[in-house]
Amino acid sequence: MSQNLTPEEITTLREFKRQLFNLYWEKFGVFYIHVMPHPKLEIGKRGLLNSEKESGIVLVFGDKAVKIIDSHADYIFAELQFGSTWEPTIIPWDAVFRIYDKFQNSASQLRFLQLDSGLDLKPKESKPTEKTDHPKADYSEEGNVIRIDFGGKRNE
Repeated sequence: MSQNLTPEEITTLREFKRQLFNLYWEKFGVFYIHVMPHPKLEIGKRGLLNSEKESGIVLVFGDKAVKIIDSHADYIFAELQFGSTWEPTIIPWDAVFRIYDKFQNSASQLRFLQLDSGLDLKPKESKPTEKTDHPKADYSEEGNVIRIDFGGKRNE
């Protein structure tokens, strides 16, 4: 497989991820997206912590974890809950690596592009303009991080 994708292939991959996301949103109550570090990934004031800067972050999507959601051709804008704080989050489709449901009956691993693909991505212009004065959340070394064990049950 070629390392370099054409602009048409990047656009097709983004659209596929968008349609897959929409399918999960419609069919599953709760699902997860593994997002890899990307120059245009924004997670409010929180950002990526510690090992997340290398391995990415798993974000929870569901009716109680999402306040606002808006899917665009190049990215998703959502207000996601981290502990008790709501953070405006911009997730470029290029950064989406895995999508899977709560019980892992359905899981998809996708190609991600860590570097800027060179195609336009202008999330700043589409952000809602409502102002909120939330105190900056204190995120310690580990914070409220959900760790998922993909190994299943272990006999010990």
